[in-house]
Amino acid sequence: MSPLEDKYANVGQVSTRYWQAGDTGPAVVLLHGIGCSVLEWRGNMAQLAQKHRVYALDLLGSGLTDKPAQADYSLRGHAQFVLDFMATQGLERAHLVGNSLGGRVALECALMAPARVASMVLVDPAGVDRDTHINMRLAAAPVVGELLTRPSRFGLRMLWKLAFYNPAFVTDALVEDKFNFASLPGAQAAFLKTLRSFLTFGGFPADQVAALHKALPGVQVPALVVWGRQDQLLPVRQADTL
Repeated sequence: MSPLEDKYANVGQVSTRYWQAGDTGPAVVLLHGIGCSVLEWRGNMAQLAQKHRVYALDLLGSGLTDKPAQADYSLRGHAQFVLDFMATQGLERAHLVGNSLGGRVALECALMAPARVASMVLVDPAGVDRDTHINMRLAAAPVVGELLTRPSRFGLRMLWKLAFYNPAFVTDALVEDKFNFASLPGAQAAFLKTLRSFLTFGGFPADQVAALHKALPGVQVPALVVWGRQDQLLPVRQADTL
């Protein structure tokens, strides 16, 4: 598909980069994972835009969106950011598609404002159970995390090899994109604030997981759960929770 145009909206005081495609049909908002950006959706926008108005945004602190030091990088803060972005686009209601962090943020949107979420597609959402890969838990640890997440092409290549079953997807171009975004001013701090808001060295915090499990039965939003069987970061057994 042809390159999509970078657009910007002010979500409060935060300049937010987004893509938009499609003129008719229900609204769909695409929410990427941690350390990612709208670029993750390059292969999906054109197909979805045939029957939908599709939006993909760089979440708070990610990609080319602003990275304010005092922003709320918690799950609730990210969800409110998504709902506020929808308001800037005149979207009273939308279907949410979220991967990893984006999936967990979609769930938080449904908990906070169920009337605004038409449905959810949750792709390997993070934080629905306690387990995750040791590398992610180390990144959440004090001091160690600052060292591990310091931008380097070698480190990013190793990390993203965990994210794909087929290592051929970890191209030089992908690593360069990740490195460029990770090297932006404030990017590392925003990444760590986001990660540490819902992950510790011990895993996803038991109290947060328990609160989610308690709240889930009250969510009456239609949802499709998709999970990679070989996912090394978030075990496929966590799909059973949802």
